[in-house]
Amino acid sequence: MAKEKIILAIESSCDDTSIAILKGNKVLANVTSTSMAEHRRYGGIVPELASRSHCTEIDKVCDKALATAKLTLKDLNYIAYTSEPGLVGSLHVGKVFANMLGTLLNIPIIKVNHMMAHAYSYFVDHNPKELKFPILSLVVSGGHTFIARATSINNFKYLNESIDDAAGEALDKIGRYLGLEYPGGISIDNVYSNKKLIELAPNKPVDAPFTFSGIKTAALNLINEYKMKKKTVPVKVIGSSSLEWIINDLVRKLEHYLSQYKDTKMVLVGGGVSANKLLRKKLSQIKKVKVCYPTLKYTNDNAAMIGAFANLKK
Repeated sequence: MAKEKIILAIESSCDDTSIAILKGNKVLANVTSTSMAEHRRYGGIVPELASRSHCTEIDKVCDKALATAKLTLKDLNYIAYTSEPGLVGSLHVGKVFANMLGTLLNIPIIKVNHMMAHAYSYFVDHNPKELKFPILSLVVSGGHTFIARATSINNFKYLNESIDDAAGEALDKIGRYLGLEYPGGISIDNVYSNKKLIELAPNKPVDAPFTFSGIKTAALNLINEYKMKKKTVPVKVIGSSSLEWIINDLVRKLEHYLSQYKDTKMVLVGGGVSANKLLRKKLSQIKKVKVCYPTLKYTNDNAAMIGAFANLKK
């Protein structure tokens, strides 16, 4: 039997510098350095700060990953890195580092699409043999929201995607309007309650593109109305109602496409918002097909998912 190959994977699409080392799909190391504390001061990601942090941290993160895996550079068989999408400066740091290592070691370099890695992030610590096509994938993150159908690794078709704010981005902005700590999506998840929910905006048609700017604007308008009347803003009610609207929209649309593609073997969920407790609760109620989520520590940007997807591709 062929010996499993060792992959060093690099993720630098946004603010986290992450390097993982995998043997097949087994994670030997997954080391991440975050500059979140710096960005929190500004209420969101500052691209220049993110790329500078990558330049400072990537060597140290690589050394720590190798030490954790108890390997040296000579043990590596592949280099994988995030090639798109993401912040241009941040991506460039990862690309240069990957090409430098690949050239130095004379080993293949695998480009990985960040969103495809999120889509298949369930397989970071699950057996690739579980993968059965066709699949539907729901990816919900700070920058992207989409549902796609795949009949093979190389045949991935978008069925619906966000045309303005992604779900995570909308939640972060609503959280900021409410005075909650960044990232707002996590803060709203932590204060969520299904008591006293209010209707902030009408539902969109189930086959309409994902759009979350309307719910964001509705929340902001209500917050401003309370402030103008010098009334206390009901943070928990507005935050919970916004989250409920967004999660319901995600689940409704997924169920719509499941009814259209009855041959779907499994649903793969990924992205930072896939850690949301309400989303997982509502998706668990879908019984017609197996719904698979990444382990919580692999929902946010991480290099392990880059390596796992590279393992599926090669």
